[in-house]
Amino acid sequence: MKRRIIMEFSGICIMTDDAPRLVEFYKTVFQIEPFVEGSHYDFGKIAIYDPGDVEVVKTKNIWLQCFTVDIDALYERLLQEIPGVEIITPPQRRPWGAYSFQFADPDGNKIAVAQQDNYQEE
Repeated sequence: MKRRIIMEFSGICIMTDDAPRLVEFYKTVFQIEPFVEGSHYDFGKIAIYDPGDVEVVKTKNIWLQCFTVDIDALYERLLQEIPGVEIITPPQRRPWGAYSFQFADPDGNKIAVAQQDNYQEE
């Protein structure tokens, strides 16, 4: 039996040239405050870093994916609370059955949100 080397996914780090701007965006989207602030901002599963002298890769090949219980309410809230938010696709039923929409953060990182009817909020 093979032993698993990676036991669990712990989160994602978003590198940016403007951490305060992205922090404000994600605070509004997720309605949470970072629990670590300083050289980086940590929201739990998402961390935002200003890389300093390290070059930030501008190619956007990763999507963040989230669930919600009410796609339409979240979509309307984002339109109201984040003027100019880049909507990639509005809420719609996908061919595979998911009801979702997609948008981008100010750096162009993509975020997909799907409605999960059996999702339990904590």
